[in-house]
Amino acid sequence: MMKLTYSVKLAGVFVLLACTTSSVNADTGKQNQNKNLVVSPKRCVALRQGQICYQDVTFQWQQPLAGNYCLVELPTNKVLKCWKQTRTGVFEFDFQYDQSTGFALRKEGQEQNLAETSISVSWVFKSSKRPKSSWKLF
Repeated sequence: MMKLTYSVKLAGVFVLLACTTSSVNADTGKQNQNKNLVVSPKRCVALRQGQICYQDVTFQWQQPLAGNYCLVELPTNKVLKCWKQTRTGVFEFDFQYDQSTGFALRKEGQEQNLAETSISVSWVFKSSKRPKSSWKLF
């Protein structure tokens, strides 16, 4: 772990700034992990809250080593698609959910996520709190 120290003069006072390269690399590693599994589009819009959102999405992934990988739905761990002895993959998926859902890339037969992404569900109109009735009493 390498420590970098900088001094900056602000309004006549020296301020000492220090950071470690390991914390910077940890953040960069997390960002690179998410780039290994990309979904497009990332948002699905339904007309009303609680309705199922329908959309065709495309997952793309890549890994440094060839292997057996699977795309799974979180948190149910339902396997959507698996690939054999490859480093990259593309999967067209018919998204039909009423809430935001996460997805992960894993080695086949393992529980550890190599990369994660999610599709957020949003609505044009929020659901009303009271039920609508077709008649009124006067």
